[in-house]
Amino acid sequence: MQTATEKSLKDVHEKYSSLLDETNSLIRQHILTLAPQSKQLDSTLEASRGKQLRPLFTYSIFHGFGSQTEKAPHLAAIFESIHVASLLHDDVIDDCHLRRNMPTMNEIYGSGVAILLGDLVFVAIYRLAAALDEMWLIQKVNETIHVLIEGELLQQQRKFDEKSTESDYKGIISRKTASLLELCCYASAKYSGQNEESAIQLQNFGKNFGIIFQIVDDWADFCRSRKDDHKDRGVDIANGFLTLPWILLLEKCNEQEKDSLIKVIEAQKPAGLDNPLVQNLSDKYDIPKLIHDRISEHYRSASDSLNGLADFDDSELRIFLDFVMAEFNKILVSV
Repeated sequence: MQTATEKSLKDVHEKYSSLLDETNSLIRQHILTLAPQSKQLDSTLEASRGKQLRPLFTYSIFHGFGSQTEKAPHLAAIFESIHVASLLHDDVIDDCHLRRNMPTMNEIYGSGVAILLGDLVFVAIYRLAAALDEMWLIQKVNETIHVLIEGELLQQQRKFDEKSTESDYKGIISRKTASLLELCCYASAKYSGQNEESAIQLQNFGKNFGIIFQIVDDWADFCRSRKDDHKDRGVDIANGFLTLPWILLLEKCNEQEKDSLIKVIEAQKPAGLDNPLVQNLSDKYDIPKLIHDRISEHYRSASDSLNGLADFDDSELRIFLDFVMAEFNKILVSV
């Protein structure tokens, strides 16, 4: 049975289905080449599209300001292509073999071809951006990709570092996840004819939404380790990435508990609440509540950004915000 939030999100998706078709057609035009691997990438994208929140954000912002949407599909194609390219490279870096119940490109072809396919999509991004002939947009796209790469490098530098702090983690996910949503919201507002102040307010919404989104995904990896899910789970710690649940555990543990926990981390195997030690420590220090508190803080900031926008219909963006909170609550109930 669908919840009210799921139904609302489905309604928004259906409302913009024709715009999504335009966006996906543009992406297809720019990634298909004579190379058969590009056709496999296109088929995989077609068969395993997620909720495509970034394009939906774009359409919703145009709608919220009552703007004409003729440029929205092209703009959304840029944002979705950045997302696709970063996932192709991330799957290689993280050695992921499954995404949305489909084999990844590195699972099918190996890391070399998967990296080249990611590069192909990055080239498509700049071609799409150049076609809109706005230097500020090209500069913003360039800055965002730079920040995304910086975030990945910072994450790599922190691999298996039990001294990683919550501040380190927030700095990484602000770059790796939130920066693209910031670009999406800012550029959509500007293309809707809004002033800099309104664009920055929506950019702030995108940043806080992105942080929530990543914390929820990392929490799912922690809670659903080794479970049948739409992607590899428990692999964050196997790859040496100390996400927020692990950082909070290390912060709260006494020295003996910390030593035991570090052994789990150093084993370089998928782990999370499936591990009895981790489960016991999570219960002891009420890690779910601590995660909830962090998410609630960013939820309030995201909501405040929307409250500050005059003459803007924010109902659809609030549906997305409620959706990601509902996803978090689902995981909490299952813990």
